[in-house]
Amino acid sequence: MLRNMGWQEGLGLGKDGSGMVEPVQAQAMENRAGLGSQQKKLDPSLEVQAGDSYKMLIHKKALARFREMNES
Repeated sequence: MLRNMGWQEGLGLGKDGSGMVEPVQAQAMENRAGLGSQQKKLDPSLEVQAGDSYKMLIHKKALARFREMNES
């Protein structure tokens, strides 16, 4: 998308090319809570097995969500 707007690799962003050259680096923040920040304890009976049918897989996932909602 940037190339379509005239940007060239190695040049900075902005009208005169004086902006950022390097992309912003993502940093993990493990000490903060948020969605998915806590490891879930899996019920062994709900683990997906190699021979499970699609119907059984959906059933196990739905049951796991139901149990998770009722724990809180």
